[in-house]
Amino acid sequence: MLSENYSYAERPAALILGRRGFLKVSGLCVGAAVVCGWAIGDMVARRNSIILARQAGLYKDDKLCQAMGLTASHQNKVVMSVYKDMKAKPVDHTMHELLHTHYYSRSMLAMTEAAHV
Repeated sequence: MLSENYSYAERPAALILGRRGFLKVSGLCVGAAVVCGWAIGDMVARRNSIILARQAGLYKDDKLCQAMGLTASHQNKVVMSVYKDMKAKPVDHTMHELLHTHYYSRSMLAMTEAAHV
């Protein structure tokens, strides 16, 4: 009989993925890792170029203000007219409250506004 000569047992799981299959899967994983690494590197490089461009623009604006003699608020003619109209000085508490701003994180505000739209 034929069934006496043959064994019909399942192959062990380690043998299902042979040498070629293992190399194919490994190659795909390495390829995916390389593509992800390149994409992350590209994003960082673009972010750095934007930061450098913004920094250069700020330095250019600072140089322009220095050339015009507007390095402080009390040197600005418009601000000086506000001081004059309100009969105040640059160091007055009232002017400090009116002209100085404070930072507030608006990241959550932007998210809630987008959710309501």
